[in-house]
Amino acid sequence: MKQLVCPSTGVLALTEAPEPAIGPGDVLLELRACGICGTDVMKVYSHAVAKPVQLGHELVGTVVEAGAAVTRVVPGQRVAVAHHVPDYSSHFTRRGSGPMDRLFKETNIEPGGFAELIRVPALHVQHALEPVPDEMPDLRAVFMEPLACCLRTFDRVPVSEGDTTLIIGGGAVGLLFVPLLRDRSATVLVVDIRQERLALTREWGATDTYLAARDDVVAGVRNHTQGRGADQVILTVLDQVTLELAMAAVRDGGVIVLFGVKPGTSLPLDLWQVWRREINLVSSYSATPDLLPRAMAILRRPGYALESTVSHVLPLQEAPQGFELIRSGQASKVVISREQRRRLEKRPDRPAGHDRQPLL
Repeated sequence: MKQLVCPSTGVLALTEAPEPAIGPGDVLLELRACGICGTDVMKVYSHAVAKPVQLGHELVGTVVEAGAAVTRVVPGQRVAVAHHVPDYSSHFTRRGSGPMDRLFKETNIEPGGFAELIRVPALHVQHALEPVPDEMPDLRAVFMEPLACCLRTFDRVPVSEGDTTLIIGGGAVGLLFVPLLRDRSATVLVVDIRQERLALTREWGATDTYLAARDDVVAGVRNHTQGRGADQVILTVLDQVTLELAMAAVRDGGVIVLFGVKPGTSLPLDLWQVWRREINLVSSYSATPDLLPRAMAILRRPGYALESTVSHVLPLQEAPQGFELIRSGQASKVVISREQRRRLEKRPDRPAGHDRQPLL
């Protein structure tokens, strides 16, 4: 079978590999669709990430074979799968820190989502596999895992009705936060360096948006909050500029969420201001399996037709080009499928929540 590999920094290649063998509790999937996550891109191009590295975890597949002990799914069924499972008896998991558990970081699907066939281990079959409803297109189901990551943020940082949240970075992940915050009756503000991203967040319910190089973001935030500042600032991209913007925009006693952080990031921070203003710094990493059915339930709603945010669908053999499209800023969301190739045009005339035709 064919699979995508990353043997060294910046290098991607499609290679031949043996088909995975499954055990009694495992499931073998055929690739239908797998989204390229920003984390995948970071792993490929960052020198701080050891190589070779496994890629692909926003996976939707068809069950080809189920082990003798599997009763949850049957061959021919579509499923969505996430890639990490914690030890549910561990000190970390019992205290709500499942992603910090050692087993969580060690577990994974084999050999990753960018392959023609993927083995789902028994532990994942039990905890990290969700059937895809018949009416849901594959291009929506691939958002189960990233949407669950966003839900974990809200478990760590509650948002109350009437709050104002600033999202710094309106890319694929920043966009996912918009309807979730809208559902919580929050005022949603977004800042980005690209106008087309801001237009998409407005389509999905952002109250106001700011172009980083042009607009006074802090003044805009204070205008929406009677001068207080944002209750939460979500950093989907972190560097010195965005950190300083978050510090300036958050209200006293507010929360800055570290959501998108690259390896080796080390930035100066005025801890006197953090202490004096009682600013809370909260990190949110990955998603635990209990959030996957919650994410799938949300995706079943007509207001979450997230397939409309996919800009490119490429076959597995063109996966390296998909990574480059994201890296160069030419794509909003790229999904790899086994056979199809498609360039999808955005439809800004269609209101948020209006279902498009299923794409896969």
